[in-house]
Amino acid sequence: MNRRDILLAGAGALAACGQADGQGQQSSGPPFPMRRGVNLGNALEAPAEGEWGYRIERAHIAAIAEAGFDGVRLPVRWQTHFCARDQVCADWMTRVRQVVGWALADGLMVQLNVHHYEALIEQPARERHRFLELWRQIAEAFAQAPPALLFEPLNEPHGAYWRGDRLAALQRDAIETIRRSNPTRTIVLGPGNWQNIDRLAHWPMPRGENVHASVHYYEPHAFTHERAEWLGEEAPSFGRAWGTEADIAAVREHIAIAARWSRAQNVAMQLGEFGVNTRLPLAQRAAWTRTVREACDANAMGWCAWDFAGAFPVWDRERRAFIPEMLEALFQ
Repeated sequence: MNRRDILLAGAGALAACGQADGQGQQSSGPPFPMRRGVNLGNALEAPAEGEWGYRIERAHIAAIAEAGFDGVRLPVRWQTHFCARDQVCADWMTRVRQVVGWALADGLMVQLNVHHYEALIEQPARERHRFLELWRQIAEAFAQAPPALLFEPLNEPHGAYWRGDRLAALQRDAIETIRRSNPTRTIVLGPGNWQNIDRLAHWPMPRGENVHASVHYYEPHAFTHERAEWLGEEAPSFGRAWGTEADIAAVREHIAIAARWSRAQNVAMQLGEFGVNTRLPLAQRAAWTRTVREACDANAMGWCAWDFAGAFPVWDRERRAFIPEMLEALFQ
């Protein structure tokens, strides 16, 4: 076996056994299909690809596969790429299809989503039809793709409107729209409050065959978003080094909450985003990342690191190589 085969075999064995680990934690519910992923953030989710630092290259996908990841999550900002009222620009759809095709050709799973749809969050009544029409077009464009392509209808729903039944109702409509052309495609859903673990208990998740759950994790927020430039004057400061016994225990318990919910609901669970921005020392970033990843592995949860080469990178764009400390935190 090469390194990638060994890593994936180990992840599959962990998912299959569903046993408690040395910390006494137990597995989550059914195994999430993507076990070890990375988000291709800040590329196709930028207002225009390249505006936030980089464009996705064929070589990037090959490097991800070679490193041992089994999938990528592909955040896409569709809202700025309508050439008519409800029609996705043909060149944009072609670009998304190109990136998806590269990943599938390299044996990676792809979790394709709708990212940064601020208009829907802020004006749900006006944008609901357009959102569902968007998913009709995406679903039809990829109807012949292999099962390794997953659909995630909406990234990080948030705000008072998108709580409980309103969010679930939109998700049910999205599932119905997708199922017209993709009757068995895996669909990934998340709770409100930015897909926070704390909202799982208040989320009436729509059920169905091949419908799975995903949550995001950036706690403590003041640490992971330390002096984050995009937050301006609202950027927090943690004020100390992270890594005390209490810090580590808090991370493990948060992940265990998601795993217990998954097990109780008999729903596959993924940690779809987690990361630390580059304003923190690399050693601190790696230590937190390792702790979160180990907690996911201990609970047999799939994970997908945020992100490849954006503000929370595991890839060094200048060196065109993975950051060794971050890759070790994810795999060793």
